[in-house]
Amino acid sequence: MSAGRCPLCGQRLGERRCPALDALICSTCCGTHRQKSIACPASCAYLVAAERRRRERKARELEQAWREFEEALARRGLEELLPYMEVLKYALAQLLHHQPAQDADVAAALQYLARRLSPIELVEPYLPKLGELLERGLLPLVREGKLHPQGLREACEGLVAFLEHFSRKEPDRFVTALLGTYPPEEPGRSGIILRP
Repeated sequence: MSAGRCPLCGQRLGERRCPALDALICSTCCGTHRQKSIACPASCAYLVAAERRRRERKARELEQAWREFEEALARRGLEELLPYMEVLKYALAQLLHHQPAQDADVAAALQYLARRLSPIELVEPYLPKLGELLERGLLPLVREGKLHPQGLREACEGLVAFLEHFSRKEPDRFVTALLGTYPPEEPGRSGIILRP
């Protein structure tokens, strides 16, 4: 292998400094091996940029699918659930910035919250962490009368149905799309603004 060549493929010139390998690698190998065979540190600029682009792409996919979902709800006369679903999406995104999860975890959290909002008290055999955090953030608003429990419960169930359809082939498609739709808030800003 000649000097300046990518140590992974040995064919192309290495132009990206890989902090994990402490070597210059080509952009093709960087993209191909990123977080698969290379243990990329979270601080890697190429990893950060790639994740930002992926989130933006998935956010656009979510926006398109959500428009179709809104139209389907309107045809069924269920558009009153949309503000509750927006609250849920926003609250989930804020939690997901600090609590990594997959789409299955989000579905479990929404199902948990729907059961907690049920008029029938059920004993929970399993308490999903994300579900507990969601409950902690939203149930006080239900108690204060800012969110109607029945509407929020139905919105949870509807969002689970949407999520299961949206994430069929990728285990984190919905999570990634939410993080792209609702980027992290700037430091100094806090609190959830709800407009159901």
